[in-house]
Amino acid sequence: MKNGDADRKALIADAAIDVLGRDGLRALTHRAVDTRAGLPQGTCSYHHRTRRSLLAAALNRIAHLDRADMVDAPADHVPADRVEAAVQVLGRWLGPGRVRSRARLVLMLDAEARRDLGDEAERLAGDFVAGATATIGDAGRARLLVALLDGIVADDLIRGGDVPPPVADLRARVAAAFGAARGLS
Repeated sequence: MKNGDADRKALIADAAIDVLGRDGLRALTHRAVDTRAGLPQGTCSYHHRTRRSLLAAALNRIAHLDRADMVDAPADHVPADRVEAAVQVLGRWLGPGRVRSRARLVLMLDAEARRDLGDEAERLAGDFVAGATATIGDAGRARLLVALLDGIVADDLIRGGDVPPPVADLRARVAAAFGAARGLS
């Protein structure tokens, strides 16, 4: 794939994420994505002929950007460092990445989108649990931790309007999630 083609596909995926995160799943059309991306009509459908392809492109782009947000997180096994790393990541997801986080939530909660995405959504979600398992060493605790952190994100997106949470509040909630996951027997 040519670099310009890759850039255009990323632009289309980013526009799809923006439509999903700001306007919801029903608003996601090829035409809406073209408009949001500032591209000529038909560009999105040229690259993604089906809705399923467009949804998959958005989900894969979300996963790529989410992973990029986690790159700088320290990999230490010191609990305080893990909490701080999670606070940094969730701070990005609830701050500059807030629209993307809404789009992720929309895709994960909508039954039709989940059917369209098939195993892809499960695989990507499983990647996050696998990463948490590698960090904390126990699959059950890792799954609980990911669920609790997802809950923090969902709660803030639902109740927090468009304002990122104060860092101290986010740190307290993340520390409580790590404490709950540690306490799992």
